[in-house]
Amino acid sequence: MNGIQIFNDIINSRLIQNTKFLSGRASYLPAYAAVFAGLKNRERFRAEVLETEGVTVPPILILSVTNDCNLSCRGCYACAQEREREQEMTIAEIKRIVREAVASGVGIIFLAGGEPLMKEQILDLPREHKDTLFVMFTNGLLIDEELMIEISKIRNLVPAFSIEGDEQTTDERRGQGVFRAVDSVMKMLDRNKVMFGASITLTRENYGMVMNPAYLDMLEQSGCRTLFMIEYVPCEGDPEKCLTAEQKEDLLRQVQIIQRDYNMLPVALPGDEEKFGGCLAAGRGFLHVSSTGNVEACPFAPFSDVNLKEMPFMDAMRSRMLARIRDNHHLLEEAEGGCALFENKAWVEQLVNS
Repeated sequence: MNGIQIFNDIINSRLIQNTKFLSGRASYLPAYAAVFAGLKNRERFRAEVLETEGVTVPPILILSVTNDCNLSCRGCYACAQEREREQEMTIAEIKRIVREAVASGVGIIFLAGGEPLMKEQILDLPREHKDTLFVMFTNGLLIDEELMIEISKIRNLVPAFSIEGDEQTTDERRGQGVFRAVDSVMKMLDRNKVMFGASITLTRENYGMVMNPAYLDMLEQSGCRTLFMIEYVPCEGDPEKCLTAEQKEDLLRQVQIIQRDYNMLPVALPGDEEKFGGCLAAGRGFLHVSSTGNVEACPFAPFSDVNLKEMPFMDAMRSRMLARIRDNHHLLEEAEGGCALFENKAWVEQLVNS
C-alpha cells in the first residue's frame, strides 16, 4: 500500500471511524455526517483523477488567507517571510480557489495566517461548503460573544486556538495576558457547546509540560475537542528549540494515548512521515497556498512555480516543482526540526530553478 493511501486510511480511522471528539457536542453530529460523506467521496475522486489524468490532488489544503495579525509573536514564521501585503489575494480570489479545490477533491482546508479572522468575509468559506471540514488556526482574541454565536452556527468549522502551553509559556511568546484572554474565549465557547481545539507548537522546553496528563486533562476539561501538536521549525536560527530525537519518538506514542484516553482528536504535524514513505508535502498529503496565491510544497518551503491568481486550481496541481518534489521526496534527509523541506531549502530551490 502506498504512502498516500496509508494517509487516507489514517484520516478515515482517526476522524471518521473514531468520533469520541464529538462527545458533548451532539448538535454537530448531522453536520459531521455530511463532512464524513464528503471526505469519502473526494477520496474516490482523487484516486480517479490520479489514475486517469496522472494529477495528484491533496486531501488537505493549507490556505494562508492573510499575513495581517493583531499580535506580534516571537518566532512567527509568517512574519519572518515578509510577504508583500499589496499582493495578497482578495476574498473573491480565495473563494474561487476554494470552490475549485473542493471540486478537485480537497476535503479538509486549514485556514491560516496571520490571523484569519482579520480577512473580511472569511467565514463565508465554511458556510458555502458544508460538506468540507475547515480548521481555522486563530489566536482567538477577536472572538467576542457576537462572533461566537456566528461561529456556533457553522458546524463544519473548528477554530483551533494557538497557545504555547501554560500561561507563562504562552505569554512569553505571544504577549502579556494572552493566555487568560484565550482561556476566557475557550470557556465561553465550551459553555455554549461550540466545537473548538487547541494548536500548540512543541519545543524542547515545553514538550514535557504539554504531554503531562495534568495539562492534557486541563485542555479536555476546558472543552477542547482537537489538539494540534506542531513540531517547532527553527525559523530564527535556533535549532536548540527543536524536539530531541527521544521526544519525537515519544510524540508518536502520545498520539496513541490521547486517541485512546481522551475525548480529543490528536493531530501531530508532521507526524510519522516514515510510515507514509517520506514527506507528505507537495500534495502527497497536503500543500500550501500563500497569502499571495503561490502554490508551495508546504508553509516552511516558500518556493513556487505557479500562482493561483493566474490559473485554475487543477492546472496548478500539474506544477513541475510539486511533481519533482513528490518524485524525489525519499531523498530528503531526516530533519532535526519539524520540517524536512525547511532544512533542505537549497534542494527545493534547485528543483525549482533546474
